[in-house]
Amino acid sequence: MVEIEVVFGERLHGGASIVWGSLIQPLKKFNENAVVDGFTGKEILFSEVSNYLMSNKCRSFFIELASGSVEFSYVADKEFYRLDIKSLVNSIETAQSLIEALINVSGFVQARVYDAEYDRWQNAENLTLFEAECIEYAHLPKKSNGLPFPLTQEIVDISKNPGRWVLRTGYIEAVGAFMWVSKFLLQVMGVNEKKLMDVDCFSIEDLGSVVKIAAYDRCFTSAVGAEAERQALLRKVLFNA
Repeated sequence: MVEIEVVFGERLHGGASIVWGSLIQPLKKFNENAVVDGFTGKEILFSEVSNYLMSNKCRSFFIELASGSVEFSYVADKEFYRLDIKSLVNSIETAQSLIEALINVSGFVQARVYDAEYDRWQNAENLTLFEAECIEYAHLPKKSNGLPFPLTQEIVDISKNPGRWVLRTGYIEAVGAFMWVSKFLLQVMGVNEKKLMDVDCFSIEDLGSVVKIAAYDRCFTSAVGAEAERQALLRKVLFNA
């Protein structure tokens, strides 16, 4: 399943209302007459969501559609806003239409399209999750969770996984086969735009204040081989990690 992750910095003006407002047009393609407020269970007409968010002065939202969800929240300790669109789109083209409706919103930092199942297991640390899903994990590297006794547990060490994500102050260190990265973030990370444009295996498009990167022809689903190499290169170029 194709999923979407978008990050906005604290320069975002209008918060929840402006983000939802930017999504209205592309979301109309899903022909939803009514949606559900995932926080309260209240059913709302799709056409009334904007008024609902404004009248309730919502700083976050969790809107459930028939086939998926759109969730927006503030990650206070990392100083950014996060938008997650899950189980809703089934193609890169549809994901792109949603993301490109957001790239001109003030405070846009980054976005990526990723495969939900691959992302899940690349970031799974708890051994009980592997046991519950009957997935072999003996070969995976392990480490302590770092908590004091009696909370100490052995967990999977994901620090070398090409598909791992890490929350950083102001952004998320994560890669996707298709990414939109603000030039503001490139400056913060000290990325040389010309060198980025010159990476042969990436298709780069300059969208003004944002750079679109196509690093592979489909969402990453493998942690070995050519896909792993592309992920490692993306992480090195963008995050020096």
